Amino acid sequence: MVVSWNVNVGGGAVRVVIDRLRNGSFTDGRPVTQFALLLQEEYRAGNAVPPSVPRGFPTPSRIAPIVKGLQREDVETVANDEGLALFYVPSMRNGGVVRPIEDRGNAILSTLPLGDLTAIELPVEHQRRVVVAATVHSGSWTLRLVDVHLDTALALAHGGPFAARRRQAQTIVSAVSSTTPTLIAGDLNTWRGNGEGAVAVFQNAFPQVAQRATTTWMGFGFRADLDHVFARGVGSIDVRRLSDRFGSDHFPLLATISF
Repeated sequence: MVVSWNVNVGGGAVRVVIDRLRNGSFTDGRPVTQFALLLQEEYRAGNAVPPSVPRGFPTPSRIAPIVKGLQREDVETVANDEGLALFYVPSMRNGGVVRPIEDRGNAILSTLPLGDLTAIELPVEHQRRVVVAATVHSGSWTLRLVDVHLDTALALAHGGPFAARRRQAQTIVSAVSSTTPTLIAGDLNTWRGNGEGAVAVFQNAFPQVAQRATTTWMGFGFRADLDHVFARGVGSIDVRRLSDRFGSDHFPLLATISF
């Protein structure tokens, strides 16, 4: 099973979702022993983050939501405590030189070892975005996991936001050309849902996708279908939205894959 989820920079209760996978809450009481989490807007804190920013370089605003009843935990802490393999690549700093020092980006956490680690830097439209990819293997099957977070750029001088996200999607498809069974998932920021060109780019290259139109993000009085899952080369795939946001502003998507 694969969970794709924008966790709102520490707002999402990742440990709760992990616990519910392990105790079978999402699977009628059957514990899930092999799973991966594809997380967007994860964050890292601590000495690994560069302590200073070169003068004259702007930094993104800090995102640090208050988590009711829980403490924000960075991705390395969660992975270490839960005994999961981790591949994290920052896309940008999370605020300037403030304490604690943080950056944010995409992360893959897995019960299985992660191999063939790859970072794909996307064309810069507004903010720097880095896609992370890794391979998991068990017995007779192998699966390539690709964790995506596209930009919210207006790109008015370059064809507009839909063209910007389509360019980023095309970059990803070109970089993921292996014949290995592959799952691509993440927050595409597709405000027009399945009607955006970025979705069509992924669907053409990875046609095993559950067609749906449902709210995956809620905020500021609005709602939208921003999160998507695509696959190629697997036996079957079933995708459903979980019923709780677990503290984030996005609902997780749960993909069940068979070979």
